[in-house]
Amino acid sequence: MRRPAGIEASAVASPSVAPSQEDPAVAGASRLLGGAWGRHATGRTSRWWTPLRVVLVLTVLTSVLGYLAKAPCRTHPWADEYQYTRVCYTDVFALYYAEQLGSKLDAAGAPAGRVSVPYRDHPVEYPAVIGGLMWTAAEITNLVHPDEPRATANGVVDGRGKTFFDITALLLTLFALATTWAVARLAGRRRIWDAAMFALAPTLLFHGFTNWDLAAVGLTMLGMWAWSRHWPRQLGPAVAGLFLGVATATKLYPLLIVLALLFLCWRAARMWSWVVCAATTVLGFVIAYTPAWILSAQTPDYLRRTAFQFPDASCPTAHYLPGWRWFWSLNTTRPSDWDSLWFLGEHARGAPLDRVDCGQSPVWLNFGVALSTVVVVGLVALLVLGARRRPRLAQVAFLLVAGFLLVNKVDSPQYVLWLVPLAVLARPRWPAFLAWQGAEVALLFARFYFFVGNDRPGQGVPIEVFFTAVVLRDIALVVVVALVVREVLRPEHDVVRAAGVDDPAGGVLDGAPDRWPRRRSVAARPAGA
Repeated sequence: MRRPAGIEASAVASPSVAPSQEDPAVAGASRLLGGAWGRHATGRTSRWWTPLRVVLVLTVLTSVLGYLAKAPCRTHPWADEYQYTRVCYTDVFALYYAEQLGSKLDAAGAPAGRVSVPYRDHPVEYPAVIGGLMWTAAEITNLVHPDEPRATANGVVDGRGKTFFDITALLLTLFALATTWAVARLAGRRRIWDAAMFALAPTLLFHGFTNWDLAAVGLTMLGMWAWSRHWPRQLGPAVAGLFLGVATATKLYPLLIVLALLFLCWRAARMWSWVVCAATTVLGFVIAYTPAWILSAQTPDYLRRTAFQFPDASCPTAHYLPGWRWFWSLNTTRPSDWDSLWFLGEHARGAPLDRVDCGQSPVWLNFGVALSTVVVVGLVALLVLGARRRPRLAQVAFLLVAGFLLVNKVDSPQYVLWLVPLAVLARPRWPAFLAWQGAEVALLFARFYFFVGNDRPGQGVPIEVFFTAVVLRDIALVVVVALVVREVLRPEHDVVRAAGVDDPAGGVLDGAPDRWPRRRSVAARPAGA
């Protein structure tokens, strides 16, 4: 069928921008492949190799490399610091056993089944969607290995842990592909190649299969994509909220995207769209958590008295806690984590901010984190309302998530994946992006080799090296944040808006009236003018 003339004209009028023509870093790197894209090149060497398909293939290649990087930790025992010296540590493989996904025990501790169902048979320290992904992969694993574990003349044969990791890696790769697809769509037709920044991100290679964070990232970006669609009758905000609600039931950070939409919708007088999105976000969260609530109510009494004692049965204040609540309670009682500035400060102080007993929450630490988060949100809100032009959604979302990670008491290495697609959309420039990504990778190596030295004094690296890497990573991230703030305050430096567009990811915000500056100008007008 012949393409309508209007679509063909639009495609010709707004071709995709080749990164080698616009970005100095890419132009320099392109010399290794014969130089930058020529001005007479048509890009029609193959109808199948569209830019979107190319970046999807790049995502698959990065995921394969990431799988190979983690593979040593699924085939070798975790001894002699193997998981650190090979930089292949993954929670996925470890939690298959820690969460008892391969066995169910009765009251006497004897095997009573092949799968321990999350939230019912064993408490899970993760939100409901991750628990569901664990359960799904465990059930598929048992279908693949129906007769394992089994005893042989050479010992017990049990390959389920490896298969569980393989299945989970495949599921996470699908979420990575969804993220790349969404980033390409959110970037707009002209900047579709920006999605290659996510597809080739070094942190995607090193952290894609460290935990289940890619699931939250994929769902969040699909939510932003749905928001960007100009569907009728508030359908875009409604679908976006559903995605963001399920994403929040995977990791909490998508709530910051909803907050970014609140600031922008207030400035653009599009509050009804935000109300619809917020309502369906709650609906999506409830839908995602309902199975966990139902399963938690089915926990047998003997498990309530043993495995479900929070934080554990040895604690004097231990008490029964439903499986769905473990994630929320653990986060309130959790101390500062290795990669956070709070841990660095407590180490310099020589003592933690709180001296807590078993099961108690660090009150001062939690207060400091909450206050710092409020400050970050307040500063971003002032930026959104005070800028002479309404910022783009990706810019505000990136600033909120980056600020939250900088002040949070927990900053696990894989959390960087939350930021990568937002950074790509907020500021699609390679040099600062690669510098930040390099700092993240350097921190990963410093972290693991510090763990080696921590377990085996005299080996690995001292804690000062690790802290230096933490500070350098945070400085690199702050530089990217500062560059985004600069482009919010001076939109003429924003390469996305250089082509005359407003906000490709904005949806109802794209091209909407900017009421805030107009009100300020009216208020400043002399009386009677």
